[in-house]
Amino acid sequence: AAARDGAGVGVLPGGRLTVEDAYTYAKFARVALGTNDIDMRAREHSAEELAFLESSVAGRPMSVTYADIDAASSVLLAGFEAEEESPIVFLRLRKAARHRKLPVFSIAPYTTDTVRKSYATLLKAVPGTEGALLGALADRTGLDGPSTVAADALAAGGGLILVGERLATSPGALSAAARRAAATGALLAWIPRRAGERGAVVAGALPSLLPGGRPVADGGPLAAYWGVEALPAKPGRDSTAILAAAASGGLGALVVGGVDPLDLPDPGLALDAFDQVPFLVSLEVRESSVTARADVVFPVAPAVEKAGTYLDWEGRPRPFAETLNGTGSLSDARVLDRLADELDTPLGLYDVDVLRAELESLPLYTGGRTAPVAVGAVTPVRLNGGEAILASWRMLLDEGTLQDGEPFLAATARRPVARLSPATAAVVGVAEGELLAVGTDRGTITLPLMLADLPDNVVWLPANSAGSSIHRDLGVGAGAVVRIGAGQAPAAIIPGPDVTQEASA
Repeated sequence: AAARDGAGVGVLPGGRLTVEDAYTYAKFARVALGTNDIDMRAREHSAEELAFLESSVAGRPMSVTYADIDAASSVLLAGFEAEEESPIVFLRLRKAARHRKLPVFSIAPYTTDTVRKSYATLLKAVPGTEGALLGALADRTGLDGPSTVAADALAAGGGLILVGERLATSPGALSAAARRAAATGALLAWIPRRAGERGAVVAGALPSLLPGGRPVADGGPLAAYWGVEALPAKPGRDSTAILAAAASGGLGALVVGGVDPLDLPDPGLALDAFDQVPFLVSLEVRESSVTARADVVFPVAPAVEKAGTYLDWEGRPRPFAETLNGTGSLSDARVLDRLADELDTPLGLYDVDVLRAELESLPLYTGGRTAPVAVGAVTPVRLNGGEAILASWRMLLDEGTLQDGEPFLAATARRPVARLSPATAAVVGVAEGELLAVGTDRGTITLPLMLADLPDNVVWLPANSAGSSIHRDLGVGAGAVVRIGAGQAPAAIIPGPDVTQEASA
């Protein structure tokens, strides 16, 4: 309570939550803590992405569905490796491509499994330049043969553009995708990796949005509905800014909901924030690197021990009942509701039925939408000898925390490899199967090399697989400049300063 009334509190719910839990985090932050410093994006993110979510996702009805994949005249994938990031979408794409010859186009750095298995046309892009390519498709300028075919297919009508969360870090990409969809009438869908992210957006677990897609500046109707005088009207800080404030002494407390530091753009900053903040509260299903640092830990119920609802990428509600009864576990929502009672700011969200009833009767927002931010695309960087641009994404099975205790499932993960073009490999002097070292001032990752049709001077690594955690070990994400060279098998991956290897097994 002292932190709430003094230096302030930040809230990091993570993207694993049911709609009911995410809504309670959103209400708890505004009513009990009086802050908009809440962001469920425990991953790479950007201001451009936030504006895109405000304009194109939050509070929107179910406008794109699996049926639209089946009926589309063409599909463009951007920043989205479907087989790894949404396998059900991948299967629909593959089925449509095989049985009715659906034209699929993929903006990616090389011929991935998704490209190959969905018979897609590759629109090759260096990481970070996806925005330039999407802009060229939107403006129909500077196109080569394959991209001209893609632009013509989208312009013919009935097209579908599927964008992944990774476009958040490619300047101009999301705004160009929205512009292309608007110009051609193509449907546009955002497909995040985590099951709870669409629901958390709708529930208002973002620094600039209240539940239902309502901007924080227009919180009056919701304040009246919640029975409070007013809600904070100034947009809050995003995940990275919240952590930076905590690490520098700018926050009095943090409430963290199952966040794995290795998912964040800067795990070192996250751990510094958790170490430095005066009071840390963690709600978590599994023990993590946050556990030992927290002042208070609330073990919360996994999905099988509570009832709730997930929204899939379509926006389709998928309610489920409690499977394991009588365990005594409390949901995130129930814990937050009790904390609010202790703060003399009751939320009245004491069970899932009450939560659902409140969600269904929220005052509708019918006001204007934030226009997509017009962000210019960046030009490729100039590289020195021995340098390359990093391409990366997370594999379906990797070092995620929830595989803890599932060694047989984890053993089915793809073997981690590094990828280079044959020409770049020849310059570096590493043959296929030999070890390639990829490094920054933070540390080095060494993996066996596999050749691929990547652009020259681009290296691909898995984002968080065994022996390859790019944020922890290199301190960078996709699009960054890294050093490459012949490698030797290290005794252990070298972590960066203040970044532990506790973690997500």
